This record gives sequence, structure tokens and C-alpha cells, in this order.
Amino acid sequence: MSDAHRMHLKGPWQYRLLDSDSEANVLAAEGRIKMPASWQDCFADYRGGVRYERHFNCPTNLDPHERVYVIFEEIGGNATVRLNETQLGTAGGGPAGPFEFEIKSLLQPRNLLTVDVDFRGGNEQPGGLWAPVALEIRGG
Repeated sequence: MSDAHRMHLKGPWQYRLLDSDSEANVLAAEGRIKMPASWQDCFADYRGGVRYERHFNCPTNLDPHERVYVIFEEIGGNATVRLNETQLGTAGGGPAGPFEFEIKSLLQPRNLLTVDVDFRGGNEQPGGLWAPVALEIRGG
């Protein structure tokens, strides 16, 4: 796709533990983590739900014919994706991807991407947002 422009959403994401089926007392209930990173590197043996959040500014100088997508290369676990409190859809179920959602009509000057991931897998499979997440602008 030669006319696509991609902006990776690396760096610090906020996280918050949502629940668990195992002891999680060694983890902070919320904090910041640098993404992408595997579930095991971030949360060790914790199994349950985590909310990931990332703010980003609206891409500038968008042409009316251009479309904007948020793309998840892979997600480990079951995920629900929202932008500015509007649900975009669900993804995952195991390590699977890529997943993409068109978001141009939902963009605001400042945006909040929220991904709730429920991971119950073992250490042999990657979990969470362990692969790149990006915004992609495509020509019409």
C-alpha cells in the first residue's frame, strides 16, 4: 500500500488491572508501561483483565478522501477496543492479528484509545498488546 502513512503508538501507555484469577499483589494496580511489550514482561503470572490507555493527537492536514485506521499487529487474549468511549469492536482470542478499525469519523483534536484485554493463557503464548499498534492514513 504505497499511499499509506503509518504512525506507531509506541512509548508509555497507562494500564490498570481490572480483575484477576490469581494473586497479583506484586503488581501495582495501575501505572505506565512502554509498549509494545509482552504480557509476561509487564504482568508476570497475573491472569485477568487489563485496561491499556493511550492518548494521541489527531493527525493534521487530512484530506477529505483520506481514511484513518488504528491497526493492532497482534493481540494476545480477548480484547475490546474503544476510541473516545465509542466501542470500535472486539479482537483476539489468542495471539492473532492484524486487526484494524476505521476511526476518522471519531477523531477529535485529542483522542483516547482504550483496549481492555482479558488474558488467561499460559507463559508459552504471548499476551496483551505485545506487537505494534499504529495509526495508518490511507488515500481514498
